[in-house]
Amino acid sequence: MSGGALAGKPARGISEVILVVQDVERSKRFYRDVVGLIGERLDSSKFVWFWAGAPGHSQRIGITTGPLSFGAEHVRGPQHFAFGTERSRIPALKAGLEAHGLEVLGPVEFSGWNAESIYFSDPDGNRVEFCGFGPA
Repeated sequence: MSGGALAGKPARGISEVILVVQDVERSKRFYRDVVGLIGERLDSSKFVWFWAGAPGHSQRIGITTGPLSFGAEHVRGPQHFAFGTERSRIPALKAGLEAHGLEVLGPVEFSGWNAESIYFSDPDGNRVEFCGFGPA
Protein backbone atom coordinates (compact mmCIF):
# COMPACT_ATOMS: atom_id res chain seq x y z
CA MET A 1 0.00 0.00 0.00
CA SER A 2 1.42 3.38 -0.87
CA GLY A 3 0.21 6.94 -0.46
CA GLY A 4 -3.25 7.85 0.74
CA ALA A 5 -4.48 8.52 4.25
CA LEU A 6 -2.29 5.81 5.79
CA ALA A 7 0.99 7.00 4.25
CA GLY A 8 3.76 7.86 6.68
CA LYS A 9 3.13 7.20 10.37
CA PRO A 10 -0.62 7.36 11.06
CA ALA A 11 -0.36 5.89 14.56
CA ARG A 12 1.38 7.53 17.51
CA GLY A 13 1.18 4.36 19.57
CA ILE A 14 -1.50 2.43 21.41
CA SER A 15 -4.15 4.73 22.83
CA GLU A 16 -5.86 2.22 25.10
CA VAL A 17 -6.30 -1.42 26.07
CA ILE A 18 -9.72 -2.47 27.38
CA LEU A 19 -10.17 -5.49 29.63
CA VAL A 20 -13.53 -7.19 29.97
CA VAL A 21 -13.87 -8.36 33.58
CA GLN A 22 -16.46 -9.99 35.83
CA ASP A 23 -16.42 -7.30 38.54
CA VAL A 24 -15.33 -3.72 37.80
CA GLU A 25 -14.97 -2.75 41.49
CA ARG A 26 -12.73 -5.75 42.22
CA SER A 27 -10.55 -5.00 39.18
CA LYS A 28 -10.45 -1.29 40.04
CA ARG A 29 -9.03 -2.14 43.48
CA PHE A 30 -6.54 -4.60 41.95
CA TYR A 31 -5.12 -2.21 39.35
CA ARG A 32 -5.10 0.74 41.78
CA ASP A 33 -3.97 -0.93 45.01
CA VAL A 34 -1.84 -3.85 43.79
CA VAL A 35 -0.46 -2.78 40.40
CA GLY A 36 -0.29 0.90 41.40
CA LEU A 37 -1.94 2.54 38.39
CA ILE A 38 -3.28 6.09 38.65
CA GLY A 39 -6.99 6.42 37.96
CA GLU A 40 -8.34 8.67 35.26
CA ARG A 41 -12.08 8.02 35.71
CA LEU A 42 -13.10 5.75 38.58
CA ASP A 43 -16.64 6.99 39.22
CA SER A 44 -18.63 4.38 37.26
CA SER A 45 -19.55 0.86 38.30
CA LYS A 46 -19.64 -0.20 34.63
CA PHE A 47 -16.45 1.27 33.10
CA VAL A 48 -13.31 2.74 34.73
CA TRP A 49 -10.08 4.12 33.26
CA PHE A 50 -6.49 4.11 34.48
CA TRP A 51 -3.36 5.71 33.08
CA ALA A 52 -0.76 3.11 32.06
CA GLY A 53 2.01 5.60 32.91
CA ALA A 54 2.20 9.33 33.51
CA PRO A 55 -1.32 10.86 33.57
CA GLY A 56 -2.15 12.66 30.35
CA HIS A 57 1.02 11.47 28.61
CA SER A 58 0.59 7.75 28.16
CA GLN A 59 -1.79 5.02 27.18
CA ARG A 60 -4.87 4.10 29.19
CA ILE A 61 -6.29 0.84 30.53
CA GLY A 62 -10.08 0.56 30.44
CA ILE A 63 -11.92 -1.94 32.64
CA THR A 64 -15.52 -2.90 31.91
CA THR A 65 -17.99 -5.71 32.39
CA GLY A 66 -18.77 -5.32 28.69
CA PRO A 67 -20.01 -5.68 26.18
CA LEU A 68 -17.71 -3.34 24.35
CA SER A 69 -19.23 -0.94 21.88
CA PHE A 70 -18.67 -0.57 18.16
CA GLY A 71 -19.19 -4.19 17.15
CA ALA A 72 -16.85 -5.80 19.69
CA GLU A 73 -19.48 -7.58 21.77
CA HIS A 74 -17.66 -10.88 21.16
CA VAL A 75 -14.43 -9.72 22.83
CA ARG A 76 -13.69 -11.48 26.12
CA GLY A 77 -10.46 -12.20 28.04
CA PRO A 78 -8.14 -13.40 29.10
CA GLN A 79 -5.65 -11.01 27.56
CA HIS A 80 -1.91 -10.44 27.93
CA PHE A 81 -0.27 -7.05 28.15
CA ALA A 82 2.90 -5.58 29.62
CA PHE A 83 3.85 -2.45 31.52
CA GLY A 84 7.33 -1.14 30.78
CA THR A 85 9.53 -0.16 33.71
CA GLU A 86 13.17 0.10 34.70
CA ARG A 87 14.89 -3.23 35.05
CA SER A 88 16.21 -2.25 38.49
CA ARG A 89 12.60 -2.14 39.79
CA ILE A 90 11.78 -5.77 38.93
CA PRO A 91 12.87 -7.31 42.30
CA ALA A 92 10.85 -4.77 44.32
CA LEU A 93 7.81 -5.13 42.05
CA LYS A 94 7.96 -8.92 42.41
CA ALA A 95 8.21 -8.68 46.20
CA GLY A 96 5.30 -6.23 46.32
CA LEU A 97 3.07 -8.44 44.19
CA GLU A 98 3.93 -11.49 46.28
CA ALA A 99 3.14 -9.50 49.43
CA HIS A 100 -0.39 -9.15 47.99
CA GLY A 101 -0.57 -12.95 47.73
CA LEU A 102 0.00 -13.18 43.98
CA GLU A 103 1.91 -15.97 42.29
CA VAL A 104 4.65 -14.30 40.24
CA LEU A 105 6.61 -16.07 37.48
CA GLY A 106 10.10 -14.84 36.82
CA PRO A 107 12.13 -12.88 36.42
CA VAL A 108 12.62 -14.12 32.88
CA GLU A 109 15.60 -12.62 31.06
CA PHE A 110 15.44 -11.40 27.46
CA SER A 111 19.09 -10.75 26.68
CA GLY A 112 18.40 -9.58 23.12
CA TRP A 113 16.28 -6.72 24.50
CA ASN A 114 18.42 -6.11 27.60
CA ALA A 115 15.24 -6.76 29.56
CA GLU A 116 13.82 -8.86 32.36
CA SER A 117 10.13 -9.61 32.96
CA ILE A 118 7.84 -10.89 35.68
CA TYR A 119 4.34 -12.23 35.07
CA PHE A 120 1.21 -12.45 37.21
CA SER A 121 -2.55 -12.75 36.71
CA ASP A 122 -5.31 -10.31 37.61
CA PRO A 123 -8.53 -11.52 39.29
CA ASP A 124 -10.05 -12.36 35.87
CA GLY A 125 -7.10 -14.38 34.58
CA ASN A 126 -5.63 -11.68 32.35
CA ARG A 127 -1.85 -12.17 32.20
CA VAL A 128 -0.03 -9.01 33.25
CA GLU A 129 3.69 -8.40 32.78
CA PHE A 130 6.18 -5.89 34.11
CA CYS A 131 8.98 -5.73 31.56
CA GLY A 132 12.07 -3.98 32.90
CA PHE A 133 14.50 -2.54 30.38
CA GLY A 134 18.08 -1.48 31.00
CA PRO A 135 21.27 -2.81 32.55
CA ALA A 136 21.08 -5.78 34.89
